[in-house]
Amino acid sequence: MGELKTQPKKVNFDFFQVWIKSHDGNIKPFDLDDWSEKLPSDNLDERNIRYSGDIIRCDKAECIHPEDHPLTILHFNRLRNSTAPAVATLSTPELTDVELKDNEYIAEDISALFDSTNCVLMLQRNIFSLSVNSLAKYVNYFWNVNKEEEKMDEIEFRPVLIKDAFKTGLKAKRINKFTFKTANVVRGTGVNNIFKSGIGKAIEALETYSGVDVEVTISTTRSKESVLDKEAVHQSIEEIKAHQINFKKAILTSGDEGHSVPIQLINGRLNVDRTFDVPLKKFLDPETVQQDMEQIYSEKYDNFKKEVEDNLVKIPN
Repeated sequence: MGELKTQPKKVNFDFFQVWIKSHDGNIKPFDLDDWSEKLPSDNLDERNIRYSGDIIRCDKAECIHPEDHPLTILHFNRLRNSTAPAVATLSTPELTDVELKDNEYIAEDISALFDSTNCVLMLQRNIFSLSVNSLAKYVNYFWNVNKEEEKMDEIEFRPVLIKDAFKTGLKAKRINKFTFKTANVVRGTGVNNIFKSGIGKAIEALETYSGVDVEVTISTTRSKESVLDKEAVHQSIEEIKAHQINFKKAILTSGDEGHSVPIQLINGRLNVDRTFDVPLKKFLDPETVQQDMEQIYSEKYDNFKKEVEDNLVKIPN
């Protein structure tokens, strides 16, 4: 058997609408392209700011297809030298440091895609890089630089929530995974008796541990043909909808679109994921990620933009 040359890496993408609270009290959607025009352009080093002991930077803000469905691609890096991974071999127990020059850092990156027509940002999720909160700090820093305090605005990223997640979940036909987590289900209260689906049996089977929260995940094999029983999952969704107070979380993953789309049924944020084959000992190429982001979102391709706009809160005139 030959050695693996690549490893699959699943990447999640979240969606936010960008808003601004102006210093005069006005609140409205914000065009992030206006912000990118304020970034220093002569020297990349001038885009670096310190955050939580590390350095964060936007090193790309580029409009693609300006004449036809324009979108802005952004790329951010978190640069750290406070801690670094070690190097090891298969045959010795010793660890050695990653040798970094004085001007070199461990880099963790994320890509983003911005649509000025609806002020929506599609953001790659990477727990080792920038969170949406650190991104907001960075954006506000350069937007308010050199402003007097009373003239400062606040830019914020509001998650796009699924308006009717239960309705969407009940439409799913090819279900690859189903997860639910109960909320304060105390042993002996008979909560399991109100559920006729497999949820009740799962709670009853696990009551012996005397826990108050039960989390269950049911998934298929990696085969594209493998799916969960649709009717059984739909019955569980109906019960969760009717008894939401008893649940902290409920998520199903639909494969109807030919790729995995997680649907958070309770307070669900709109998101999508992609799996990339990354060469061993190599980083995930951001240009590859950015191309897929355009493929997912753009009206010219998969048009996830329509799904986003269907779930946006309507702005009163």
